Amino acid sequence: MKTSSIILLALFNVEHSVSFLPSAIVATRKLRQKHVLKSSQETPSPPMNTETHLTSRHLAIQALNPKKKNSDLDVVSRLESTKVFLDSSQRDKAFARNLVSTTSRRMGQIDAVLAKCCTTYPPKGKHGGILQACLRVGAAQLLFLETPAFAAVKETIDVLKDKSFRVPQPMVKFANAVLRRVDREGKDLLKETDICDNVSDYLRKEFLELYGAENTNKMVHQLLDDSAHRFVDISLNSRIPVDEIIAEFEMDDNDKFASVSLLPNGSLRIEKGPTSGTISSWPMYDEGAWWVQDVASTLPAIALTKALQNKYGSKENIKGLPVVDCCAAPGGKTAQLLSSGFKVTAIEANERRCRRLTENLDRLQFGNDLCDVVVSAGEDWTPEQGIEVAGVLVDVPCSATGTGNKRPDVLRKDGDLGNLLEIQATLAEHCADNILGSGGIMVYATCSLLKRESEDQVLKLLSRGTMKTLPFTKGEIHGFDDAIDANGWLRVLPGVLDGELSQCDGFFVARLQKL
Repeated sequence: MKTSSIILLALFNVEHSVSFLPSAIVATRKLRQKHVLKSSQETPSPPMNTETHLTSRHLAIQALNPKKKNSDLDVVSRLESTKVFLDSSQRDKAFARNLVSTTSRRMGQIDAVLAKCCTTYPPKGKHGGILQACLRVGAAQLLFLETPAFAAVKETIDVLKDKSFRVPQPMVKFANAVLRRVDREGKDLLKETDICDNVSDYLRKEFLELYGAENTNKMVHQLLDDSAHRFVDISLNSRIPVDEIIAEFEMDDNDKFASVSLLPNGSLRIEKGPTSGTISSWPMYDEGAWWVQDVASTLPAIALTKALQNKYGSKENIKGLPVVDCCAAPGGKTAQLLSSGFKVTAIEANERRCRRLTENLDRLQFGNDLCDVVVSAGEDWTPEQGIEVAGVLVDVPCSATGTGNKRPDVLRKDGDLGNLLEIQATLAEHCADNILGSGGIMVYATCSLLKRESEDQVLKLLSRGTMKTLPFTKGEIHGFDDAIDANGWLRVLPGVLDGELSQCDGFFVARLQKL
């Protein structure tokens, strides 16, 4: 064995694991082979599609590799952007997605356990990234997914043996020993961790300071709730009666949908059953009767619609009013505004996201006569001369910390927001000064739980003296009275509202009127 391999083995020494010194390898090779043969004869492998599980684990480990290309994407998007994933069966996709989301959601606790199961963690060197991803995926199965140890360890380690990774054999043996120790001791070590270990120190401190210990605890538990992924919120197209859409879901196979609930804001919450299949296979999808949208994400468009209805006197009087949705993709809020009868200009800077927006609107049967989709940075666009824009919805780019249940990687953010604060301020000021007409209504929204992206930005906008708050009132948006803060804005915290609405994204919505 080369000297470098001996040094490597010394660095990755694992307590209670098999010794990897050269003499031990030679002495135990035949014994291990005999033991494996004997074990395989006494205990047959559990009936499972090994290739399916291996493929899914392979995809998950690749997506979770911190040194992988496209590391700027969240891990689920990284997984779903690969051709192999897109070509996989629904079963494979579901298993890979579950591995990635669970590992990402519980990464803090997983790392804490792994750090106690080996003397050097995280692994270093050229193969450190793929090795760490492998250990995390294996530990997630053993600690949280109740995967049988045989499959969790053996088939995860098999991924490391793939020739494309070129992982040295000593490292493979190291990973195997670590996961076997996690199998033996992991559940006890997990008891020493806390769910808040999955949230960065920075965010935990911010949440405690802004919302207090009780609300922080509720928020973190909701953001890390594994069961939330059984539910999908959908918004309904106003051209089809609500009862008809509900009836179509309730008439479907009982194994497909476990429950269908009408939420206070008018959204439907669908609880997936064991045979729910792809969302595009659900009732009335092709007819454009609905679109996927978290219940909290519906609030900005509802806020703008309510204010303009009040200003112009009725639902009928707002038909055809020109409004602008800035940063519009993927199009849920644009669809809401179109469904209410507005003439909408949807602004989106990213051309690829703009194509997705157009595809979504086409499926929903909102034609070009109702909506103009414009590829442009929001701060560069202005309406044509003579058009008085009645309302602007600006859901600014943000840290997305309120979406942690869907994107758990955002919960590991530090305090560095890059140029987001500058972008937010620029967009808000441009919409107020150069897009919105006199007396018009502007809704500023974020899916952030951070005050400096939300409340602080609105206070800054108000300090210019050209806007005033148009406060939310009790009963205006059903179910969200308790989210109205002292300023008359909406601050929705996941896990804090009562009943079904406790399960939602975190959101901030402020409604302003131009003076």
